[in-house]
Amino acid sequence: MVELPELTQLHPDIRSIRPVHVHGNASFTSNQVTFNLKIQGDLTLPDARTLDDVIYEFDIESLEPFFLENGRYTEQFDDVNLPEGNTIDLRPIVKELIMLDVPMQIFGNETDKTQVEGEGWSVIDEQPDDQPKIDPRLAGLADLFSKKEDENG
Repeated sequence: MVELPELTQLHPDIRSIRPVHVHGNASFTSNQVTFNLKIQGDLTLPDARTLDDVIYEFDIESLEPFFLENGRYTEQFDDVNLPEGNTIDLRPIVKELIMLDVPMQIFGNETDKTQVEGEGWSVIDEQPDDQPKIDPRLAGLADLFSKKEDENG
């Protein structure tokens, strides 16, 4: 489990984050270490309608290559990671992957709590009329067409 409380300062929508479960494996070659990561956890985010807290569960899988020799990597990867000295720190990568997974909007399950009235406003549920309203300026044309149908029919 990894504690990442700094994410609440890095992303404005993240209100809180529980400890994150990070697991995976590493594959070694002569000049590369590739981490196959699975990151799971919960974020508390604001509901897009009510701004109430909503728990967002994430489950991220990522393949992260680290090249041990600078400049000796192939173009098969979009993102190239290089170790700092003799250390490979996965924490910044985990933080980045979580922040990229935060949705732009999230809606909670409780729609009954949605406010339908406030000070000076209310939600109106309008049903379309059975017959379209005719512009009063064109009402004479409607009479003209009905007279023609009577004459022809």
